[in-house]
Amino acid sequence: MSLAGLAGLSYLGKQLMEGGGAARPFPAAEYRLTVPASLLGGDYRLVEDSSAEVDAQARKETDYDGPSSRTASSVVGSYSGTAADGHQGLVLVGMYGQFKFPERERASLLKGMREADGMSAPGPSRTIRPAGSDVELECTVLLSKDASGTATVPVCAWGDANTVGYVAFRASAADADTGQGPGSVDLDATAKQVLHVRAEARRPIG
Repeated sequence: MSLAGLAGLSYLGKQLMEGGGAARPFPAAEYRLTVPASLLGGDYRLVEDSSAEVDAQARKETDYDGPSSRTASSVVGSYSGTAADGHQGLVLVGMYGQFKFPERERASLLKGMREADGMSAPGPSRTIRPAGSDVELECTVLLSKDASGTATVPVCAWGDANTVGYVAFRASAADADTGQGPGSVDLDATAKQVLHVRAEARRPIG
């Protein structure tokens, strides 16, 4: 999952450098992304905060400051979870800074993960706005294949003026006998969870 996160951030960085819209003013820097010790009311506990490492590696490939972004930094946190919701854990991947086109950045970040090694998308993404949300989320179900098998990965991404990120849940093996293949995922429920994660990780500056 960390490699997928790096791929997503590197892809987004390239898009930020190539983006247009220089005439549009940058939004004020009011929020940042953090890596809390726990998420979703304590159901997920932090295992590793690799933000500094991933940020440094991504910056070797591209400069996040471009025509459509500035003062951007990467955030990556891996969490272990309870079995209550069927997920073994989650990964939080994102950036914070000043973004002129957050919806475009949201799509680019998710595209980078979708095209990472070992990842595939059996179906299209959906745009979901949970009740009371101030942002739309782009959600999809990916398949992650490695030496241990193939797993179902529900993921939703968001973008706002200061934060762009996604949350990917690690689920059980996508085997017909488990009943946890892509078609069984409730993306509306996933979107609500990701919206809660965003609220816990997105904090005012200062």
